[in-house]
Amino acid sequence: MCTGIKINYDDGCILGRTMDYESPMNYNVLYFPRNYNYGMDLTGRPLYSKYRMLGICFHNRDPLKDGVNEHGLIGITNDFKGFNLYPQKTNPNKTNVSSLDYFNYALANYKSVEELVNDLTNIHMATHNHLGEKVISPDFHFMFSDSTRRCVVIEPKGGELTWYDNPYDVMTNSPGFKSHVRRLKEHMDVEKLEEFNSSKDLPGGYDPVSRFIKAFYMTRMSKMASGYQEALSYFYSIMNAMTLPDGFIRNKKYRYTTYTRYICSYDTKSMEMTVKSDTNPLVYRLSFDDIVDKDKRQEFFIEMEFKVQNLMESER
Repeated sequence: MCTGIKINYDDGCILGRTMDYESPMNYNVLYFPRNYNYGMDLTGRPLYSKYRMLGICFHNRDPLKDGVNEHGLIGITNDFKGFNLYPQKTNPNKTNVSSLDYFNYALANYKSVEELVNDLTNIHMATHNHLGEKVISPDFHFMFSDSTRRCVVIEPKGGELTWYDNPYDVMTNSPGFKSHVRRLKEHMDVEKLEEFNSSKDLPGGYDPVSRFIKAFYMTRMSKMASGYQEALSYFYSIMNAMTLPDGFIRNKKYRYTTYTRYICSYDTKSMEMTVKSDTNPLVYRLSFDDIVDKDKRQEFFIEMEFKVQNLMESER
């Protein structure tokens, strides 16, 4: 239950997401240096980062859920339910990684979307390692962008990985990307959005299809941002409209509620990340320039308690 969008500005773009989750979890920001061992491939070989990475993880563990690398490649992971998305066996002719580690692998190895999609045929995801042992393999799909503002979605399909150019700048959850686009075009003429009655005809639900349509419309109809700060403002305005409050969606499976735990963004130009929790309205920022010791893994935690700023302090 997550929504990702991309907002362009004059010489860059922001990509970010809501993290909607159905069971208790903690999250924090991680920084990875170059040559950091962030995992193992499915043949037992260690995986090392060629590039510095910055992003958000669960429970202070290395697999990132969203992030940016030092070259401005930015991306997110989203839940993508399906059946038999990944094969069970490894492929000796390809690079074998779990779906849990692929996002880190992408940020660790590619400078751009072009590099990423050109290498996709060499990547193999499986649910078991080379010894036949089951590994953690979440049902994920991925959205990436870079300084060219090109946006792509990567999905598992028929045991392989496929990619789509994404001029709609939105990703939610299942169904697949082509199905989302088809339903979007059934709902509105994407070339004549000014004729669409948004206040009346936008879907009101929070299922993936409804969120895809709403996020696309709000993103596409947003004014063109002149710079990063303005784009960031537009991004948070749209994402605030896509958030789920605690208690809004009851989850019978876990006896908890699904709600938005955080909103985050990543910038292709400054390589800056921002993040805001569900319980604290303040937006926190971090960039590679802020990291003092760039040669070691570092963890950062944001304040979860509700905070306000004294109006007199803001005028000093």
